Amino acid sequence: MGSLRVPTAVGDPRSVTFGRNHDTIREINSSAINPYSDRSDSYLATSYVLAKESGTPLVLNWNNSDAAFIPYGVKFRQIVRQRGKEGKNVKENVLAAIDSPTVLLMERGSEGFFVVNKGASKFDVPALDLTLTNLEGCYRELRNNFTLAVERRNNGKKFITRWGTNNRGGMEVQGRDALYFIREPFNQCQAG
Repeated sequence: MGSLRVPTAVGDPRSVTFGRNHDTIREINSSAINPYSDRSDSYLATSYVLAKESGTPLVLNWNNSDAAFIPYGVKFRQIVRQRGKEGKNVKENVLAAIDSPTVLLMERGSEGFFVVNKGASKFDVPALDLTLTNLEGCYRELRNNFTLAVERRNNGKKFITRWGTNNRGGMEVQGRDALYFIREPFNQCQAG
């Protein structure tokens, strides 16, 4: 996952990006490339493509029903794109804040972020330092509809201080899952 920190698509909005297409699926093409040993890897690759700033993603129709997070990736992309048109910071940056071979965290400026866990096990850290990121404020996860807060502490460092509830900081992502977060007014994180 660390090698995904640098790549960009061709600098043309007409470039098509995808995690899976008809050339990679053996069920419909007997000579398919089939680059994935596990089919769910293709869905996670699609979630990554949807979170990226560059390119125009291709999403196969049946991906929407095979992986619950795919339609939310489409919604995330639409929201972030609209906020970019409004002049807000939506610059893509894959963050080095997580030291894991199976988890990737990508900010879209200060307006949203994406996290994917390719591993089979749950990724759970009680504290996550986000000081060197653009993230700050309240964010809502689109599929599971929970909020988290990224706040500065007295020492000037930024951490996730609320993950779903006021009693939980850090980050928890189930295995083989992708989450999309959109910035919300801060009062959304103070309720409940």
